[in-house]
Amino acid sequence: MKKQSSRSFSRRDFLAGGAMAAAGAAAAAVLGSEAAHAAEVNGPASERIGSWSKDGQDFKLPASNESNASAPDGTYREHNAEAFPANDATPIPPRSVPDVWDYECDICVVGAGGGGLNAAARAAQLGAQTICVEALGLPGGNAQEAGMCGILGGYSGQEEKQFAFPSYPFDAKALTDWAMDEYHYAADPNLIYKIACEGGHSLDWMAECGVQWRLGEVPVYVAPKNSTLDHHVLKMKDATDAMFAYGQRHGVDYKFQSPAVALVQDDNDRIVGVVINEDYGDERYIHARNAVILTAGGFCNNKALLDKYIPTAAMGCASSYLTASETGECFRMGLGVGADVSGFNSSASFDGGVDWQAEGGQWARFLYDGMTQLSRQPWLTIDRCGNRLRYMDSRVGEDGANAIYALGDLATIQMTPPGHRSYIIFDANYEDHLAGFAQEHCRKLITPDLEQIDKVPEHYRDWHHGVQDAIDADVLKRRDTLEELEADLGLAEGVLTEAVAKWNETCAAGEDDFLYPMPAEWLHEITTPPFYGCRIGGNLYGTKAGLMINDQMQVISTNGRPIAGLYAGWHTAGGACGENSYIGDPILGSLMGDVGLAFCGGYLCGTSAVENEMGA
Repeated sequence: MKKQSSRSFSRRDFLAGGAMAAAGAAAAAVLGSEAAHAAEVNGPASERIGSWSKDGQDFKLPASNESNASAPDGTYREHNAEAFPANDATPIPPRSVPDVWDYECDICVVGAGGGGLNAAARAAQLGAQTICVEALGLPGGNAQEAGMCGILGGYSGQEEKQFAFPSYPFDAKALTDWAMDEYHYAADPNLIYKIACEGGHSLDWMAECGVQWRLGEVPVYVAPKNSTLDHHVLKMKDATDAMFAYGQRHGVDYKFQSPAVALVQDDNDRIVGVVINEDYGDERYIHARNAVILTAGGFCNNKALLDKYIPTAAMGCASSYLTASETGECFRMGLGVGADVSGFNSSASFDGGVDWQAEGGQWARFLYDGMTQLSRQPWLTIDRCGNRLRYMDSRVGEDGANAIYALGDLATIQMTPPGHRSYIIFDANYEDHLAGFAQEHCRKLITPDLEQIDKVPEHYRDWHHGVQDAIDADVLKRRDTLEELEADLGLAEGVLTEAVAKWNETCAAGEDDFLYPMPAEWLHEITTPPFYGCRIGGNLYGTKAGLMINDQMQVISTNGRPIAGLYAGWHTAGGACGENSYIGDPILGSLMGDVGLAFCGGYLCGTSAVENEMGA
């Protein structure tokens, strides 16, 4: 493999499709205030393991065999907080009404990702003067990273194919009953029913606004028209771009590079505005005469909030792939005005979270990083005792729903062993096996010939680059002997060598055990040095704990009543998959997947806020 220079993935590079990498000096100037603030709070970026500009460089780290996922006494070894963009769980208190407002509107939407774009567009369509504020420099947020919506029924395209869960014709009550059973009756049935009723309508409404949808060959999937379902690289950007354009045409005032820092609450405890740092600088007060809608995402990248509200994710996940913010400020603002919390200990994860932060790298990484995708292939996988772990196949076959379930089911398998980490092992011949694995959905490795590859930052257009980055940082350990690899992964003597010996016996026999039903074509002996190994866990992509809301999307206080003037969409809001939902199914996060849930939540927020507060 040709050696490539190590380079980290930055939020700004990703969101600009690589353009800002070519204009680094200009980007640095624009983001100077943000960097200065980070330096003031956390120290110079060059001294922080969590720096977006460095991975595994220039830091004094423990030896690899001392940085395993468990403490010496067998308890969980916490993540290094410096690997995270944020580490603060304290509520953000509201501000008082100012003497003079800087801006006026009917409704202020916080966040311009998938949910925020829909909330702003819907509110404006219904006649509200709308301001939408966003911390980043461009619209789309994390939603644009997705490739499809997974939806279980109610969308017009599915009606044409006569498809619905749990059976056709579509019945929102039947879907709610099925989902509540899946969630062990720990969810709010009114909220689940609302998603079931309105999920399909929200996608059809987006089509009316200009999003060109197409239904997948397996009708669980809905994707932008130009996308193909053999790969999902930034395809949803087509949808977020269309909704941004619709909002512009209808008069939404977008304020980018202007993060919200606090809510404004009046003497009657009503939320009447938002404080922003305009252009990452001066504070400005926005008067929202009728409502504030919080749609800035969850807190996948905030260690303290994960520890407190989703401990299973804090322990079992090794990384997050949401590179655009997700630091939880909106959730903390809600807590600051007395909001209750719903969805405790609930999250959504994919398989194959690479444990970069244990080696001094950052926590949040691009999903299509070459090492992440390599880790998701059907290699020999063991726990720290040497027990082999099962692999879940994502090839579609006849049942697309089962293929999607495989992504979350494998995350569960990888997150639950002792120490909450798994270990993948392969030998020098690994590249020869990839075509035969034929994994689909978001497990397919990126190559330069893929459709719409121009949307991907240049460094990630060939999966080899990310793998070489991991080798350079010793995240993917390359050793000449299995004994060396065993020691440097932190495994006890004999654990790895014995597991490999058993695996090789299975491969030689050409038939797997019924507990681990690898197809024969996936059985490849591990015999040729150098040998490779990596620690992995869950790859967090959605926090399902958040502010409690009712079916009108109103934020509920700890006294059980709505907080006047405050609404929240998923994933700032929680409860879309109940309490203690380890992976967030069905299917992968909610009845609409994850990005679809954000779209639906924004549509519902915009509708309810105008209808309830403006009498429309």
